[in-house]
Amino acid sequence: MYDKAIKLGTYAGVPVEWIVLHETKEKILVLSKYILDAKRMFPDCIYTSWERSTLRKWLNQDFFHEVFAPEEQKRISESEIFTPDCRDFGSYGENYTKDKLFLLSEEELYHYLPNPDSRTAPAESHAVGYSQDLKDFVNLLPFYKEMKNCWWWLRSTGDEPNNFGVVWSDGSVFALGHYANYERGIRPAMYLNLK
Repeated sequence: MYDKAIKLGTYAGVPVEWIVLHETKEKILVLSKYILDAKRMFPDCIYTSWERSTLRKWLNQDFFHEVFAPEEQKRISESEIFTPDCRDFGSYGENYTKDKLFLLSEEELYHYLPNPDSRTAPAESHAVGYSQDLKDFVNLLPFYKEMKNCWWWLRSTGDEPNNFGVVWSDGSVFALGHYANYERGIRPAMYLNLK
């Protein structure tokens, strides 16, 4: 796990911690240290993409305004985000979007967090409280209490365009993906301007 971390914003009354994945003179790329919530990528199990997902809309509208104060919002860069085709299956995902908040792609995950241990993340207690899926995960999987980690979404599609990649509780990647209408953990990423 990266050593450098910052706090910015508040969600469910808890300050949000971010780990720094990459830094340049102009901006830094950060990822939430913990799973903050659980959401569906899309309400139905239909062909979709990061660009059209309701989760993308929620992150860049509701979450953005709820979590960050106006002065904090000014620090967040609206960036062109490229989502390539699925790394393992070579289809369905490719698009460009302009986002303030986004999920990591499979390629970004492997680049910035190359070791499975660096990808694991526990869920905030309020995230488990919000999500029946995470409650089931905690209650049904006995090793959770030792690992303290949950699964979380990537924005990359899986083997079908109604599936999205998932990082498992041990940091491994399920590239085939889970259906878009499953609830999975959310670890937002964003670029922060330094100037």
